[in-house]
Amino acid sequence: MSKRYPGRHLSIPRVVVAVLVALSLCVAGTYWIQRSRYASKSLPAPWFAGYVDVTATPSYTFESDVGSQYMNVVLGFVVAGKDGCSPSWGGYYTPSQAASQLDLDSRVAQVESSDRTVTISFGGQKGSELAQECSSSGSLYRQYASVINRYHVNSVDFDIEGSALGNSSANKRRAEAVARLVSERKADGGSLTVSLTVPVGRDGITSDTLSVIDLFLDAGVRIDNLNLMTMDYGVASSQTAQSDIIIDSLKAVHAQYRRILYSHGLFYDSDQVWKLMGATVLNGQNDTSNEFLTLDDAQKVNTFALSTSLGRLSMWSLNRDYQCGSNVDTDADVVSFCSGVKQTDGEYAQVLAQGLTGIPGTLVDYSAAWKDTDSTVSYSKWDTSRRYVKGDKVVSDGNIYEATSPNVGVSPSSDQTDDEESPWRLIGPAV
Repeated sequence: MSKRYPGRHLSIPRVVVAVLVALSLCVAGTYWIQRSRYASKSLPAPWFAGYVDVTATPSYTFESDVGSQYMNVVLGFVVAGKDGCSPSWGGYYTPSQAASQLDLDSRVAQVESSDRTVTISFGGQKGSELAQECSSSGSLYRQYASVINRYHVNSVDFDIEGSALGNSSANKRRAEAVARLVSERKADGGSLTVSLTVPVGRDGITSDTLSVIDLFLDAGVRIDNLNLMTMDYGVASSQTAQSDIIIDSLKAVHAQYRRILYSHGLFYDSDQVWKLMGATVLNGQNDTSNEFLTLDDAQKVNTFALSTSLGRLSMWSLNRDYQCGSNVDTDADVVSFCSGVKQTDGEYAQVLAQGLTGIPGTLVDYSAAWKDTDSTVSYSKWDTSRRYVKGDKVVSDGNIYEATSPNVGVSPSSDQTDDEESPWRLIGPAV
């Protein structure tokens, strides 16, 4: 009994309550400190980027695009090659073969020299993602790094779908390899923007997809953009406008993703979570019968993206941003070179890109990045006396040019090469 307060005893229940209150205040304080830290984070401005199928025929000349809607381009897809744990473009070309047969090194260099951005996408619908073929995170890291270093990019995209989603061991290897890529780039004083592209339904993402996200976060990878493949819902557009389904699915994922981030101690607010998300639409006819993303749908999706500050908007693909010719049977299947709807050339990109002025990551310092690259170009130098026909390629003043019409005596590197009627098209530096 206390002499100071005679007759009063220490109450155990009161002590327990006091301790619990103190603990809750500590937890709440920690939460708000963390919450304030994340609320103060400045996130990149929302951006638009069209995907390009690098191996599709006819080839899409992404290096020649002009306009703000083409500021950023995503090149796909790097998958495992015939040797297993080695990179290839679409399973058809090794990086060296893509350089010699598709002029890909030169074309990427041309984009980067024009202060535009290139994102390399690994995975996709076809072929095996490298993580499925490489047996260790170390070997996988080396394959990813070889592609990133070859093209000097500051932004990568991992498109995980199909059987790759449920491959837990491959997913773990991928997360560990990406964490190492990001860490080493940071140690070198740079940064690597990481997008994770996954399928989505009207009600959100599946447990397999949630597991892929968890593994990235567990490995310490900051997912700069969770990009949802908002397409192929299996609902006829005559029944429900695809834009309505897309918006429903994005809202569902927003709630899911915020919970995931919170569970990892990443206390972003609602607006910030929108900025950490993205959507990729399939312009025009989708893979499922009678399902379309119309131009009106594209406008509604863009309006929604702007109203929420959605971090990214993309389309598959720039190759398809054309109206099909009358001889193309769009009822048979989705084609790789036209949309299957009435449109003007490039109209989907123009509509979807409105107001989205950001870039993924940072611009590449072209001069520093490509200065020590050994040229593997085998084209002959331009000859003033030779007659060239459409498709001929030459080197002139350190650049590769392609003849767009028959000509003789017209220098590819003359000022008129920039004219629409020029018989030459600039491909890019002879790297």
